[in-house]
Amino acid sequence: MLVARAALGNPRAFEQLVRRFQRQMYAVALRITGRPDDAEDAAQNGFIAAWRRLPDYRGDAKFSTWLYRIVTNYALNQVRSRARSDKQIDIGTLLGAQEPVTSQPGPAQHAEASALVRDLRAALAALPPELRVCWLAREVDGCSYEEVATIAGVSFDVARGRIFRARQRLAEAMAAWR
Repeated sequence: MLVARAALGNPRAFEQLVRRFQRQMYAVALRITGRPDDAEDAAQNGFIAAWRRLPDYRGDAKFSTWLYRIVTNYALNQVRSRARSDKQIDIGTLLGAQEPVTSQPGPAQHAEASALVRDLRAALAALPPELRVCWLAREVDGCSYEEVATIAGVSFDVARGRIFRARQRLAEAMAAWR
């Protein structure tokens, strides 16, 4: 197993793990931080921390879930430290740089779809980081509630509560679009 070899200190095995998960972990960090540079730093620091902590990995959770939690923690720390000096989050990157694809042609429909995505990005950016992380892990990454709890470092019930509160806040923020 690749993880076991890496845990024994095999740098090539860990390099393969990095290649396997680097895009996914960067995407996680980008959705949390909202800034490409911060996301790169969080993902890189997460991989460095994972390498150092790999001998302690017990296998209680999937390796990807364990790594997700480490990267999430680094991304949250960056958001918190940045919040002291900069209250703005680049909401344009929270859901990716792609503009919405609409099945209805025409400038009016495109403008409406773009406004919808813009408002959703703003609503996500307004969520507290702890709620945003749980919601993104569940709704965007498709993690189970158990995985969300592991990633966030909270109990199952707390993870469910955070997802519920995030859904409520997003529904309130998006009520005009119903």
